[in-house]
Amino acid sequence: MLTSKELQILELFRINLFASFTIMEVMKKIKTKSYNWTHNAIKKLQKGNILAIKRIGQNQLCSINLNEHKTIAYLSLAEELNISKQNVPNLKRIQALMPGDFHIFIVTGSYAGNTFTRKSDLDIVVIIERKENKKFLLNNLSSEGELMIPPLHPYVFTREEFFEMLTNKEENYGKEITRKKIIIEGAELYYNILNEAIEHGFKG
Repeated sequence: MLTSKELQILELFRINLFASFTIMEVMKKIKTKSYNWTHNAIKKLQKGNILAIKRIGQNQLCSINLNEHKTIAYLSLAEELNISKQNVPNLKRIQALMPGDFHIFIVTGSYAGNTFTRKSDLDIVVIIERKENKKFLLNNLSSEGELMIPPLHPYVFTREEFFEMLTNKEENYGKEITRKKIIIEGAELYYNILNEAIEHGFKG
């Protein structure tokens, strides 16, 4: 199990999966004064295949390793910890509308970026498996969401549609989601799709 400080290191990469940091940069970002402790913590994460380290000149650059199942499990835990810090309106009501099978529930837009105002809608994205369920879920979320304050602005994509958006060369909403999001449910499923997309050329 990772310590709270080690989870803080992982949090740096949860915020930006494509980032690379030197050990000194990690030390400063997590506000730890001990270079030796930071070095040992990063080496521990490397030994567990959670982080990869590449030497460039005199520097050792750390990056996340999504090909390790433990990494995705810990990132999912980090997402759960992040939810507890957020104030998402009507969360329980919205969760009650989610399908019982495969799904990923994400808050995006101004509430994910903490830039919302009194006039903001609550943008949410739900990723599901079966295309035949898409219309029903979107209609249900839209009709129920109209009665909420703030109003719900839902998007529903299939797993295949989301994957295609990530691997498409053009900028699109799927890529925007990866940069500004709060994953409420299905974090492990999300990171598995993301990892597959990265293997097919997605670069953030």
